[in-house]
Amino acid sequence: MTSDIETQDFLARPSTGIPAAPPVIGLFELVLEVADLEASERFYHDILGLQVVDRWTGDRPAVWLGLGREGFLGLWPRETGGAMAIHGGRGGAHVHIALRVPHGTLAAAHARLEALGIPVEDGWEFSPSNRAIYVDDPGGNVLELTERATLWDGTPATE
Repeated sequence: MTSDIETQDFLARPSTGIPAAPPVIGLFELVLEVADLEASERFYHDILGLQVVDRWTGDRPAVWLGLGREGFLGLWPRETGGAMAIHGGRGGAHVHIALRVPHGTLAAAHARLEALGIPVEDGWEFSPSNRAIYVDDPGGNVLELTERATLWDGTPATE
């Protein structure tokens, strides 16, 4: 059995004749399949403050929200996916989605959510200055809001 590192080394080795994989430079989009598009838009836009950047109407309704400079969250009902979607895109179970907030703002986000009556699970500190809170969105998806001083690889987080 080969490890992920051995697999990466194999893919990058010119002697195999297989071109090296280009570096992934960030998350561009993530789509959640939602049962109630309007309730989900209200949650992500009105409560979390994500800006609506596009809206699809007609036979493929969806809402697209901005995640920072170059990332996007799509919300669409079941009928927008499947045979209607590019490459048969469909929903499915997942563990959770994590959104990073600027360092020092997590307490304010927590207070806002509680003031709006949204139950918050808190108390998660993974290491000094790396904290998170968790809530459920209207569709039951687990949403993490996190402020980070360091990233997974130990490098400093930037805003």
